[in-house]
Amino acid sequence: MNNHEVFMVRGWWERVQDYEKQYNSLKMEYETYQKFSEQHIQELNEKNIRLEKSIDSLSNIIEVSKYINTFFSSDSLISMINDMIVGILGVTYSTIFLIENGELIVKASNIENMNIKLTSNEYVHINKGEEFLINSRRVLKQTGEHKTDIHSIMGSPIILRDKFIGYIVVEHNIYKFMTMELKIFLRSIANQIAIAIENSMLYKQLEKMNQRDSLLGIYNRKYFFEYLEKNECKKLTEKFAIVMIDIDDFKKINDTYGHQFGDKILINTAKVVKSGIAQNDVLARYGGEEFILYISNYIDEENVYDKVEAIRTILQGDKVEINGEYKSVTASFGISFFPLNGTDLNELISKADDLLYKAKKSGKNKVLSGHVFES
Repeated sequence: MNNHEVFMVRGWWERVQDYEKQYNSLKMEYETYQKFSEQHIQELNEKNIRLEKSIDSLSNIIEVSKYINTFFSSDSLISMINDMIVGILGVTYSTIFLIENGELIVKASNIENMNIKLTSNEYVHINKGEEFLINSRRVLKQTGEHKTDIHSIMGSPIILRDKFIGYIVVEHNIYKFMTMELKIFLRSIANQIAIAIENSMLYKQLEKMNQRDSLLGIYNRKYFFEYLEKNECKKLTEKFAIVMIDIDDFKKINDTYGHQFGDKILINTAKVVKSGIAQNDVLARYGGEEFILYISNYIDEENVYDKVEAIRTILQGDKVEINGEYKSVTASFGISFFPLNGTDLNELISKADDLLYKAKKSGKNKVLSGHVFES
């Protein structure tokens, strides 16, 4: 091979080596880019998964909020929320505690027979009113009738206006089932429960205000009729009595001693009547100085008469103070009975009112009963 040929071969080889270097460089750049792209795609996928979980969690929170706002006046709201926690979080057990009279009381749980057993670790966190999340390969405790092995427990306090009012504890038999995402979600539910409890309390206060006479604290006329229509007039299977009560000479009392003393008389009369009736009986202000009383499921008419007569006797002897003096008042009473004096509520009230009028006309401070004056 002459010099020219050697030169040609050498040049060709150098070009091959340059191409190889370029190829290796491009290959390295491609592999680096591919690795970066795969990593970036994985990061995006993880972000999408987290975002989907957040959206699902937010959707669930919105659903819980809607549900709570729909049923906040229901007495079984806490049990409904507890069922939702089990369904949405997929936990094995859920228990909601609320503080009543200074004690933490179980208000709802899906644990059989409400047989709640807390570990010493749980007690520590609950007493401090703080969140906790515990996962253990070892059995933390056994829950329920079937003594399910629990490996994952989480708790969240229920706080209302910076005041600790309750606690949620959820459990699962799978190790590491409880996660930070579930912890955040449970915290949101705890906040929703706090809002629901406040709304429920406000609703019940408003309901109580609408049901009761603001001066006397007894039921008003509207609630009295609603109660009877709902509870008695639909079934009409048990005997009951209607008593009309009217304070004697009340206008004269108001004119002589003033309306403040008149209010005292009304309050005292309501107190005396209330103290003489059973828990299932219903007393309401009918209007002005007039009261109406429902006596449920009485034994016999004479027994009802004796009860009302005892109230009349106590009332006439009870003294109310006015400017250092003590005055007593009397009242007249009319009693009608279902079904003796009628089967219609208006008919029974009319009968009792008629007997009350007769008691007034015949000297006042009397009890006239429908089992004596049937006509």
